[in-house]
Amino acid sequence: MSTLTKDTWKIIKFNQKNAFVFELLFRLVTTTLYLLLLNKGLLFTLRMAGYSYLTAANIGYFLIKPWTILMMAVMAVVGILILTLETGCLLTLYEGAFYSRKLKPWQILAGGFSKLVLEIRRKNWRLGLLVLADYGLVNLYLIYQMLTHVKPLNFVISEILKKPVGRMSLVLFFLLLLAVVIPGVYTFHACMVEQKNFRDGYFRSLWLLKHRILKVVFLLFVYYAAAVLGLWFVNAFCVLIAAVGVTLFTDNSLALAILPAACDRIELVLIFLTSMFLTVGNYGALSVQYFSFSSRLVKKRSSSDYPGNRYGDGRLAAIFMAAAAAFSLFSLFGVVRNGSAITADMLSMIQITAHRGSSRAAPENTMAAMAKAIEDLADFVEIDVQETKDGVVVLGHDTSLKRVSGINRPISFYTFEELQKLDVGKWFSSDYEGERIPALEEVMEYCKGRISINIEIKDLGSSSRLPDKVTELIQKYQMKEQCVVTSVRLSYLSRIKELDPEIRTGYIISAAYGDYYSSDVIDFISLRSSFVSERLVEAAHKKGKAVHAWTVNSKSEMERMKMLGVDNIITDYPVIAREIVYRQAATESLLEYLRLVLK
Repeated sequence: MSTLTKDTWKIIKFNQKNAFVFELLFRLVTTTLYLLLLNKGLLFTLRMAGYSYLTAANIGYFLIKPWTILMMAVMAVVGILILTLETGCLLTLYEGAFYSRKLKPWQILAGGFSKLVLEIRRKNWRLGLLVLADYGLVNLYLIYQMLTHVKPLNFVISEILKKPVGRMSLVLFFLLLLAVVIPGVYTFHACMVEQKNFRDGYFRSLWLLKHRILKVVFLLFVYYAAAVLGLWFVNAFCVLIAAVGVTLFTDNSLALAILPAACDRIELVLIFLTSMFLTVGNYGALSVQYFSFSSRLVKKRSSSDYPGNRYGDGRLAAIFMAAAAAFSLFSLFGVVRNGSAITADMLSMIQITAHRGSSRAAPENTMAAMAKAIEDLADFVEIDVQETKDGVVVLGHDTSLKRVSGINRPISFYTFEELQKLDVGKWFSSDYEGERIPALEEVMEYCKGRISINIEIKDLGSSSRLPDKVTELIQKYQMKEQCVVTSVRLSYLSRIKELDPEIRTGYIISAAYGDYYSSDVIDFISLRSSFVSERLVEAAHKKGKAVHAWTVNSKSEMERMKMLGVDNIITDYPVIAREIVYRQAATESLLEYLRLVLK
C-alpha cells in the first residue's frame, strides 16, 4: 500500500505543473461551455413545456415532457464526450509519465482527442457509460453538495432524504455504482492504452483485480476520504477568514447578509477545485496500479517507443485550446454582463428586490437609490417608468411630482431637459440635494452586470407607446436575462410578449382572485404580501409561474414569505430581507464570537 501511494505521488509530481495547468484550463473551458449549452437548453425546454420557471411543484411534470427528455439525452451525450475526452487526456499524461516523458498541455489534449476519436470509431459506447458511472461515484459527495445549491433540486433531494424509501433507493443506487465501477476501474487503460474493445477491457480489469480488490478499494477510499476531509478543512478555514473580514470591514447590519452569500460562493469554488484534484489523483492512482499490476507493461520501453510520439508537437491542439479558452472567457464575460437563467434563478433561494431602489436609505427612483441597492446586496432593483412630454422614458412613481419635488404637475408635462432642472433629492435629505430624475437608459447603463432590474410600466392608457419603448431599450442593452417587466395593465404585458417573447413579464395584482396566473403572457405574479398563501404559491408554481411578494418590510412578514416559498421579496429593507432569507445559526454564532474576540 505505501509503495503504491508513494508511486502515485511520484507520477503526479513528475509533470505536476503541466498537469494542473491543463486540468484547470480544461475544466474552466468545458464547464463554461457545458453550462452555456445547459442554460440555452433549459430555457428552450421550459418554453416548450409552457413554463416560465422551474419549481418544486412542476419539476416532476417538466421532467417527463418529450422535449425535456430529448434535452437531457443531448446533455448526457455531450457530458459523456467531455468526460471521456478528459479521461483520455489524463491517461495520455500518465502514460507519458510512465515513459518518463513530460508532455505540454496541448500534447495532452492531442492525445486525449486521439483516444476519444479511436473509441468512437470502434463504437465503444459502453466505455462512455462506464466513464460517467466512474465520475459519478468518485464525485458523489461533491455532486450532492453542488445540488444542494440548485433550486428546486435542493428541495427534491431534501424530500427524498426524509423518506425511508428514498434513503434506501439512494443506498441501492450507490451499491449499484460500486458493483459496476469497481470491477472495471482499469477498463479505461485497457481500452485506451492497450486498445482493447470494451468487453475484453472489462475482463482485463477483472483479471488485474483478482486477489487485489480489497486492497485497491481501500486505497481509493483513503484517497477519496483525504480529498473530502481536505475540502471540509479548507472550506472551514476560508469561512473563518471571510467572517473575520466581514466583521472587521463591514457594518454590523451588512455582516449577516454578506457572510452566507460569501460562504455559498466559497463552497462552490472549492467543490470545483476539489473535483479537479480528485480526478487527477484518482487517475494517477489507477495508472500506478495498472502499470504495476499489468505484466505486459512492467518493463519500460525506450522513449522512442512511446505511443504518444504520434501526437507530434500538438500545434493544432494548441490552437484549439487557445480558441476554446478565448471563447470561454468571452462567454463568461457575456454571462456576467447579460445574466443567465441558471445563475440568476436556480442558484438563489429567494431573490431580494429593492423597492424603488433602496428607498429607505436614498430618494426613490434615483441613481443614488440604485447605487444603494447594489451596496445592500439586492438581486433586483424595482423601478417605475413613465414618459416625458418629448417621449423619453424616465423614472417616476406618482402621477404628480409634488411629493418628490414640491411641484404639483405630472412628468408628462415636462420635456426631459426641463425635468433635469427639478431637484428630487432634497425632500428626502439635504445629503441628496441636487439629485435628478434619471432616464431609463441611464439606469440600464449603470445596472448592467451589477444588478437586475424590475421595470414597472405605469398605466398611461391603451394608446401609450411606453411598452414598446421599454422593450426596445431592453433589446438595445441586451438585458433580457437581467430585466423583468411588470404592470397592472395586462394588455401592456401582452404587447411586450408579442414584441419579444423572451422578455419575462409579471402581472401586478393587489388581491388574489381568479386563475390569473394561467395566462401565457405572464411569467410571474407580483402580489401584495398579505394575500400570499401556501395554496396560492403551490398553484402558481404548478403552472410554472413565480410569485413576487410586495412590499415586505416587517421581519415577521419576511419570515412568513420565506416559509411559504415565494420566489422574490420586494422590500424597502433589502439587507434585513437577505439576513432573514439566508440566516444560519452557525453563521450568527461565528460572527458574534468574532465580534467579542476582535473588540
